[in-house]
Amino acid sequence: GIPVSLLATIGVMMLAGQSINMVSLFGLIMAVGIIVDDAIVVGEHAVTHRAAGAGAVGAAERGARRMLAPVMAATLTTIAAFLPLLMVSDVIGQIIRAIPLVIICVLIASLIECFLILPGHLRVALKSDPQAENRFARWFNPRFNAFRDGPFARIVSGCVTWRYLTMSIAIGLLLVFVGLIAGGRVNFVFFPSPESDSVLANVTFVEGTKRETAVAMVRELERALNEAEAELTGGAGGLVAMSLGQIGKPAGRPNEFFLGTGDHIGAMRVELRPADQRAIRTQTLIEEWRSRVRPMPGLETMTILERQAGPPGREIDIRVTGDDVRALKAAAADVRTLLGRFPGVSDIEDDTPYGKRETILTVSPRGRALGFTTESAAGQVRAAFEGVIAKRFARGDEEVAIRVRLPHDGLTEADLRRGYVRSPAGVEVPLAEVVSFDEKAGFARIRREDGQRMVAVTGEIDESITTTDEVLGALEIEELPQVAAKHGVGILLRGKAEEQARTLGDMRTGAMVGLIAIYLILAWVFASYWRPVAVMAVIPFGAVGAVAGHFLLGYDLTVLSMVALLGLSGIVVNDSIILVRAMQDRLTAGEPLHEAIVGGARDRLRAVILTSVTTIFGLTPLLFETSLQAQFLKPMAVTIVFGLLGVTPIVLILVPCLIAIQRDIAAFFGRAPDAGERSVDDERVPRLQPSESDG
Repeated sequence: GIPVSLLATIGVMMLAGQSINMVSLFGLIMAVGIIVDDAIVVGEHAVTHRAAGAGAVGAAERGARRMLAPVMAATLTTIAAFLPLLMVSDVIGQIIRAIPLVIICVLIASLIECFLILPGHLRVALKSDPQAENRFARWFNPRFNAFRDGPFARIVSGCVTWRYLTMSIAIGLLLVFVGLIAGGRVNFVFFPSPESDSVLANVTFVEGTKRETAVAMVRELERALNEAEAELTGGAGGLVAMSLGQIGKPAGRPNEFFLGTGDHIGAMRVELRPADQRAIRTQTLIEEWRSRVRPMPGLETMTILERQAGPPGREIDIRVTGDDVRALKAAAADVRTLLGRFPGVSDIEDDTPYGKRETILTVSPRGRALGFTTESAAGQVRAAFEGVIAKRFARGDEEVAIRVRLPHDGLTEADLRRGYVRSPAGVEVPLAEVVSFDEKAGFARIRREDGQRMVAVTGEIDESITTTDEVLGALEIEELPQVAAKHGVGILLRGKAEEQARTLGDMRTGAMVGLIAIYLILAWVFASYWRPVAVMAVIPFGAVGAVAGHFLLGYDLTVLSMVALLGLSGIVVNDSIILVRAMQDRLTAGEPLHEAIVGGARDRLRAVILTSVTTIFGLTPLLFETSLQAQFLKPMAVTIVFGLLGVTPIVLILVPCLIAIQRDIAAFFGRAPDAGERSVDDERVPRLQPSESDG
């Protein structure tokens, strides 16, 4: 079934125009374990019928027919768990879109193969003597059966007897691992970018700085880079593949803040050897390089960053909005000071640098007495320097404008002060008589967004020291509101913080949709409104193994871990469906509740273990992947592998306890048990005969 399902999936993706990339390959790897789950359940049930004496054809048919409803329900619940991932929008949605597409296609293809092709294979495979076993089976099966019928049955029986104590222990365990996240033992990083092989350095001086100064600073950057490389490599070199300096514009991605152009700006682009071919990490080089740079007088900002991959936006991007640009600049300076207190935060800057000196003209009281206004005086000054259009005429297909203005050559501030303006009465008056002159440092640029003036304060985070959530969370509690109140400005969080809020919001909505869909599917399968609640109650416990895996291996939780948790919920429900269906079969046959619960768990122990183990084995190779470019996918594998390792024994123990607790609640409220159910002490419920399809 694996080749058939994978080929069908690749074909559907090609028809949908979805390219095969690293994320889709991860989906295919994860699907390898899920593909065989349905076949395991059907095959295991068919083998059970064959061992009971049924013929090969009858066993294959009964196994497929009897497992049609639960397997279809399990497939639909897994699809319902992955389908909401398509609701995630923006860049993250585009990145993870391949995973649900691959899983859904694989599940549909696997379902078709399981019931239309697998029974034919089983008919041939089951023709052999069911008592004939290979050497490994002869060694393994007796031991497994002894464990299943002995220690495992006693554990389940004891846990069901002490079900409320068992649930209390499980809930306490869940709270402990949730506390690891709340206490910061396991951090959350929205989207860790793969290590980059490119480093960008930018330096800016005050506008008007001579070009030679910027050139000298770029040469200083080059000197410091060479020293850092020699220090880190022991003089062997070979770490830097190429470096390029430039003057006049910054180096960076097109969607980064535009810092303007001019001779006061310098930059360097550095290309390193591929990450897999060097032992020195990019961040280590950046720290060593930054520590060896000797800043020159007049340097305003200096940033050394690795080129970011993944979702757009800086780790820290705080927007200050308002009407007064000088209040915005002062607030931005306060925010930069606050950020500088946090260890691990570097390259803090804002996108409103000071520019050249500006001359501010203000209409004096005498000028107002002569009838001048700000508009009339400013209009005449503008006309003197930029000119006015005296005439327009057409010449062929073009319109020609004749502009009258003062000669620009040698025009200075003294010429401005000696200029004349015409009053409303038609009298020419020296400009110095009607306005006052004031000089202030202006800004190189003033950014506006949605009609508001805005200053962006940005910075970088060393995720080995702190995280964006920790820094922004600490600032949002008290410091940022104080800065906003002090300067009368507004403060917004953008960049990765904005992307994170939007993505997690989409995922919460998708999770609610998925859970509702899973509940409806389970209600259809079990013909009960309350039994799906008992099955779905184990979903949160999938986080126990996932968090434990991240803690033990030293990984941070990421948005891809959240994606894997949604998928894990579908896999957990699959095992629960198989387990509960076996219990229902025994209840339908008239067994007491306690024996039916323990017997159902014992009957499906092998199937539950196999479905979990195949998925774990399918993803385990990814845990040993050494490629640095694939590291951002590892949290997904850790979540699924350790989540299943943790939740499989929990399912085998908690689901029986939850079924028993559900019966207790029904009895407390005076409700009759579901068809075929009776408690341990209730032997008065009539025995129901099994259906023909049960064999």
